[in-house]
Amino acid sequence: MRHAKPSLAGQARTNRDLLRNMGKVAGRFREWRPQEEVLLDVEAVPTCFPAYDVANGIGGHPVSRIVLVHGPSNEGKTAFELGLLASFLARGHFAGLGDAERTTPAKWVTTMLGGLAKSPGFVALPIRTYEQVRDAVRSMCEGVAEARVKREIPETTSAIIAIDSIRKLVPKKLFDELAKAEKADGEEKKAKGRFAKKPKGVDGYGGRAAQLKAALNAAWMDELVPLLADTRTSMLLIARETKLDDANPWGEAKRDWKIGGGTALYYEASLAVRVTREFIHVEKRLVGERHDLEIHKTKVAGKQEEAPTAFFHVSNGAIAPEGFDRARDVVALAIRTGALIIRGSWIADGKTGEALAQGEESAVKKLRVDPVLAAELERRCRAMGVKP
Repeated sequence: MRHAKPSLAGQARTNRDLLRNMGKVAGRFREWRPQEEVLLDVEAVPTCFPAYDVANGIGGHPVSRIVLVHGPSNEGKTAFELGLLASFLARGHFAGLGDAERTTPAKWVTTMLGGLAKSPGFVALPIRTYEQVRDAVRSMCEGVAEARVKREIPETTSAIIAIDSIRKLVPKKLFDELAKAEKADGEEKKAKGRFAKKPKGVDGYGGRAAQLKAALNAAWMDELVPLLADTRTSMLLIARETKLDDANPWGEAKRDWKIGGGTALYYEASLAVRVTREFIHVEKRLVGERHDLEIHKTKVAGKQEEAPTAFFHVSNGAIAPEGFDRARDVVALAIRTGALIIRGSWIADGKTGEALAQGEESAVKKLRVDPVLAAELERRCRAMGVKP
């Protein structure tokens, strides 16, 4: 016996009834909420690094997330960190710096941040122990969230906390165990003589001691992920990078470097950014540095490339004020995105074809004296994005 097919109107009514009943049932699930109330788009704070904001796909530095920064020694990690802190402060957010390395001069911070270095929202932590840092980070995150609830600050106010670097955080209670583990590794090597292999580890301890520190980092990451999400704050961790002859971490493309501190740092990060440096010369004169940024991991946006790249420039004061060189950033990004085009020896507007300056260096000089033009060109670059 064949059954008649329901009418379109009848089927639609059945579907509505089904969805209504599903809503009633789902409403009885304790603690569960409709996904649109829980799964949110990534919030981002625009930074002073336009190429970085374009390359990461969200137009700024992510809030509520962990960002891991690494790279060779003295290649620009702290400069990148200071630029991100300045970007949050410039938009009315809080910024906290934990200088565990104890190598960041106050004068340099003032040079890079300018008047923002005196902002009441800019705080620093005199780091002593691992436990102290964990407590201090939680205090700042919860303090900002509580102030929003009390309406002492706008609802949109966030914060960024930077720890430079996580390798220098020494746990007070486990310091003796670390020393014992290092000693045990040494005794084992002595017992085995020349046949003993050097304990592996890139955090300065190696072997069993490195495993203890990696376990601590993993536990902290488990705490940080929900803490940052619940309080809408951003965490920036600077990690040590070690050069290896043959490295293939995390099953990706072969690399000659490895990040210290355990795998949890990388896996829990929403962005993993590698910073390197090259010098800039104009007529054989050193005028600054270009820092290249490689995004090796992202959980904030889709990747158009295996490792999206960005950059920022720093002037040494030779031909421009010392500090971040925003004009050079904008010209380089404009050429990459097509907002500016190269025609022979001239730099021209990519939209109108009108000549801007003869040569890239002249274009940079023009933007330095014309902030309105620089701002408009940067706006266009951000709107266009990086072409695949």
